[in-house]
Amino acid sequence: MDQQSSQEAPKPRIGAYLWVIALSWSVMVGASLWWNLNSIEQSALNGARIQARIAFEKDVIYRRWNAQHGGVYASVSPKTKPNPYLKTPERDIATPGGTPLTLVNPAYMTRQVHELGALASGVLGHITSLKPLRPQNRPDAWERKALQQLEQGVPEVSGVEAIKGKDYLRLMRPLVTEQACLPCHAAQGYKVGDIRGGISVSVPLQPILASIHKGQKELIITHAALWLAVLLGLILGAGNLSRRINERDQALEERRSAMQAALNAKEKVKRLEGLLPICASCKKIRDENGQWHAMEHYIHTHSEADFTHGICPECLRKIYPELLPKK
Repeated sequence: MDQQSSQEAPKPRIGAYLWVIALSWSVMVGASLWWNLNSIEQSALNGARIQARIAFEKDVIYRRWNAQHGGVYASVSPKTKPNPYLKTPERDIATPGGTPLTLVNPAYMTRQVHELGALASGVLGHITSLKPLRPQNRPDAWERKALQQLEQGVPEVSGVEAIKGKDYLRLMRPLVTEQACLPCHAAQGYKVGDIRGGISVSVPLQPILASIHKGQKELIITHAALWLAVLLGLILGAGNLSRRINERDQALEERRSAMQAALNAKEKVKRLEGLLPICASCKKIRDENGQWHAMEHYIHTHSEADFTHGICPECLRKIYPELLPKK
């Protein structure tokens, strides 16, 4: 048996490999789950952002319509009182039948539409400016930072903010001064193209997040089931592989033992083989080094045989005839 086959082969560390693979698999599943959950949440935020953009564009369109018509008259009521911040000679008029009317400019119309929208969908709207005519149009902290960014050229500002303890997707875009806006805002120094403020739209996130929780739960269950199934497969596979390795090691050990036993037997049995140079006279044998040895010595050193003295009948008759029995 050669030296390589006689060496002990290192036993694979199945347990260590299993831990490494299981840890790697867990990291992969966790990363996939995190990415998918984050994608769902980002999709929900993008949906809310799109909803806010649509609300803003709607506000801009009806404001433009109102401004192009120089405002619209509405009946005076507890909800539509004359606008004290609107300085125009014909702010208040009456119908031929005597019904009082008041002029509703774009800003006044926007406020009323925002109030109706908040009741209907929970979406909040606020027209605001760093130089508001109406005190209630002053910006809050988030709106002030957004307005400052808009004046620096940022086209849109959005983010998740809490309002009265509830999360909202807040978005603000600028209100650009148009020619129809100058009758009310020229006195403030605005020119066509100037940013005179913005409209912030706040979309409540609670209904949107509630709708995606089911999908997130299903995603978590799916990932957990996949993780567990593969992990069980790894454990079963590792157990099967370990048994096969043990069986292989046992077979190798049996083979090694059998070969060692055969080698030991071969070492115990020495044979004289080939041509032995022997003296024709004295019967001495010449070894591989050219030395001559008595036959008894040579055979003793080259085999397991040993000698004991005796005499054959022929030699007995020649050498010790007197010892032969008399007839």
